[in-house]
Amino acid sequence: MIPVVLSSCASTEPTRPKPAPKPLPTVKVTPLQEADAPAEEEVEASKSDLISAAQWWLDQARYTLPPERQDFLLRSAAALLESGLVDESKQVLDATDIRGLPTGYLLRKRMLRAQIAFARGQTNLALRYLGRFGTMQGLEPAFKSRVLSLRAQANIAAGQHMRGLRDLVLRETVLTDPDEIKRNRERIWSQLGEMNAITLQIERQSVDNWTPLADWLDLALIFVDFGADPYRLRITLSEWAKINPSGGAQLFAKDLFSMSGPPITRLSGPVNKVALLLPLASKFGQAAQSVHDGFMASWELDGSPNKPEVVIYDVGEVPDLAVNYYRVAVGEGADLVVGPLGKQAVAAIINSRAIQIPTLLLGGLQSKQLLPPKAFQIDLAPEREAVQVATRAFLDGHRVAGVLRPDSPWGERVAQAFIERWKFLGGVIADTQVYKEASTDHSFAIQQILNLDSSEGRKSALSVALGATLDFQPRRRQDLDLLFLVARPVAGRLIKPQINFFQAHDIPVYSTSHIYTGVRDSVNDADLNQVIFGDMPWLLRKDNRSKLLHDTVNEQRPSKGDLDRLFALGMDAYLLSRVIPYFDLNAAMKLKGFTAERLNIGNDRRIERQLTWAQFEQGEPHVLEPKEAMDGFESIQPDQIESLTPFEASTGTSTGARTAGGVSGTSLPQ
Repeated sequence: MIPVVLSSCASTEPTRPKPAPKPLPTVKVTPLQEADAPAEEEVEASKSDLISAAQWWLDQARYTLPPERQDFLLRSAAALLESGLVDESKQVLDATDIRGLPTGYLLRKRMLRAQIAFARGQTNLALRYLGRFGTMQGLEPAFKSRVLSLRAQANIAAGQHMRGLRDLVLRETVLTDPDEIKRNRERIWSQLGEMNAITLQIERQSVDNWTPLADWLDLALIFVDFGADPYRLRITLSEWAKINPSGGAQLFAKDLFSMSGPPITRLSGPVNKVALLLPLASKFGQAAQSVHDGFMASWELDGSPNKPEVVIYDVGEVPDLAVNYYRVAVGEGADLVVGPLGKQAVAAIINSRAIQIPTLLLGGLQSKQLLPPKAFQIDLAPEREAVQVATRAFLDGHRVAGVLRPDSPWGERVAQAFIERWKFLGGVIADTQVYKEASTDHSFAIQQILNLDSSEGRKSALSVALGATLDFQPRRRQDLDLLFLVARPVAGRLIKPQINFFQAHDIPVYSTSHIYTGVRDSVNDADLNQVIFGDMPWLLRKDNRSKLLHDTVNEQRPSKGDLDRLFALGMDAYLLSRVIPYFDLNAAMKLKGFTAERLNIGNDRRIERQLTWAQFEQGEPHVLEPKEAMDGFESIQPDQIESLTPFEASTGTSTGARTAGGVSGTSLPQ
């Protein structure tokens, strides 16, 4: 930290100028772009250069007359702010008297005031400073770009997403650098991705046609309607781009989704035949049948005349036999394989080194196990849900957690995944208690985690000391921010009312999807009121196109709770099978799915499912607003908690579904 000495800067008459030292190299003081983030040692060097420059400009201000003095002080304040020394920057700015100087000095000082307020988390104050720029008539384009960029950030941080979007769209009109234009368009697309379909439709109706903002909203709605159908999406984008081929949204769309063909770095050639490997004739048959039905429902939705042929291979009861069926499928001309289903069968495929073509594995892996080059993997692992619960609770501002889990290997795994993630983020685990899942009375474990036994002990000791019977109300511990409850519906409906009974109704309770049956039951689920949990949009979103699609499927296939989750997995598996051949090996990809708000395909080819969040109210799950920083939840670092997310393709609007076969067994293969 540099000492900030301003006494001489406040004098009315400067001292006699001294010979200026040799100037430091020019230092760029604009914010670093995330895509161009330097290595750690370069960051330290850059920060050191900025601080040195700030000190040099501060020294020069002592020996110069206005307006050069104010120019040096404003430069020093900007460099200090860029280096992260916010308080020191404000100190220099407060000492900068710009009275009687040209308007440009006022504008620079006002901008720095806004930047400092935003850096301090004072979003509304930053917006008030930025509001003083008015219509920004007469501002230089570069300065106007900076104002609009910061105003967009502040509006988004304040929850004014549409205002932020308008600022970014307006900003493009004053940009000239191609790289900066590209980054701005990516920010616009990211912002559109945070708006649901209903909001997009409402905003589009209020916007005049043939404007840049209307184009961006149209583009987002096209992806909402046709994201699950690559063929129709390509055709619709081509037709739409013909209307105004030179618009910013249209040019961005060409980069986002090439209309002339797949990326040069595509993973494979055309996919004409897909092999679907499932254990249909096994104790897991009903689960496998649900995946099959979802996959074929999406296949029927696909409007492309070039959609692939799907060949079903029943791999049976023995996981190791999946390897034989995989080789048969490849030998019979499959261009892509989906399956097998379950941990053991997936492990057998990987260990056999049989993977030769693009393959989507439907099962979990060891946390550090590497995938073969052409393999992708997705699953519904409860441990990965627990990781998201920890991240969501941490983003909600909680720091001290208690964990209640059942006495089962499943409960232990889920609890441990939460605990590891919670500690990694910087949270504290106050206590972990185990309850008997088969019991109906969980009061002992609840009293233990609330520390009520200690309160009872203090009362007994005091009664003995006084020789009298005391009226007593047990007092629970006060340090808990939340309880993570690992429970299935029956146990959860018993435990939450008992938590309330012991005066802990005000402690937020978080859980995984396992606490919800997947079928709306307001009578029984009233006992789960206020519990927050993550699940699939397929089960939680009942508005707009999701409801229409869900109702269409359920006309032929009644809701079946857990099996609905596997049906959604099958639908997403088909969507991914259409995307994987176009996967850019040097990039990442994000899609909107049925099992997740986002399907994030990283360079490691493990597909992360970002859950939908809900809270029980009057026995019904009510969807909560998403957290922007949840994107990349499994790899996010504690100091990256404010990351933003790009927009994603969306699922389709209608489907048909085949009736599930009468195969016994409801559990998922391991």
